[in-house]
Amino acid sequence: MNKGFTLIELMIVVAIIGILSAIAYPSYQEHVRKTKRVEVQAELIALASQIQRYKVSNFRFLLANGDPITLATFGYTLNANGSLATPQGSDPLYTVALTNVAANTWTLTATPITASSQENDGVNILNHRGEKCWTRGASTCALSGTSNWDSK
Repeated sequence: MNKGFTLIELMIVVAIIGILSAIAYPSYQEHVRKTKRVEVQAELIALASQIQRYKVSNFRFLLANGDPITLATFGYTLNANGSLATPQGSDPLYTVALTNVAANTWTLTATPITASSQENDGVNILNHRGEKCWTRGASTCALSGTSNWDSK
């Protein structure tokens, strides 16, 4: 009696491993993408907290000379476009911009960087009212009192 595996048995095992890998790897990639999106959303909330603290101290979102605040106001190093690459200290996945700054308003926008793992994931937006939005694959989304970061 021969002991061992036949070629057919080995081929079946390899095929099963291949099928499982084909299912598991894309699911893993989507999980990593979602984790990175949640991280940038947490960073937007932290930035919003800093911006709101500025208003508590200064009664508006403007500098003493009347110019709008920027992320540099809070000590961040900005790129040539005036936006913040994040996460800092690693390969950036998003650029975060502070826009629409006036005496009582602001908007934070996190846009995925082209050629990063987050490319085509969709823009994340948060404003002074706490309205936030994200839509998968979209370059913009509509802020409203009912919008959120749970869009599909």
